Amino acid sequence: MVLLDTPSLLWWINRDNKLSPRALGAIEAERPGGEIIVSTLSAYQIARWVHEGRLELSMSPADWFARLQAAPEITLAPIDAPLALQAAPLPLAHAAARLLIAQARRLNCPLITQNPALAGAGLAKIIW
Repeated sequence: MVLLDTPSLLWWINRDNKLSPRALGAIEAERPGGEIIVSTLSAYQIARWVHEGRLELSMSPADWFARLQAAPEITLAPIDAPLALQAAPLPLAHAAARLLIAQARRLNCPLITQNPALAGAGLAKIIW
């Protein structure tokens, strides 16, 4: 089981070489039969980035995310009130980072991210 942050998710889906070989290997090791976890935070971030013109998709963010959810190897991890409460006190600058670390800790799985602040924080296992 691995949890992907939004950039890693997009790079994996698009087969972008920005994804490190180690991260790609960890994701592909979950196919078939494992779990590739995507936070519901990614739905928000993808829609926001499209709205801001930072990301282009060939379909609406809602349709894109619906297709993603239909993939058998993808499991969606919701952000709920208990997770938000666990994330709030974490010593990280951004809410999204706190939420992802809290999810990785809740799921007891590594987070795939290239964010050096998350790797350096030592709050969860990071793969990059």
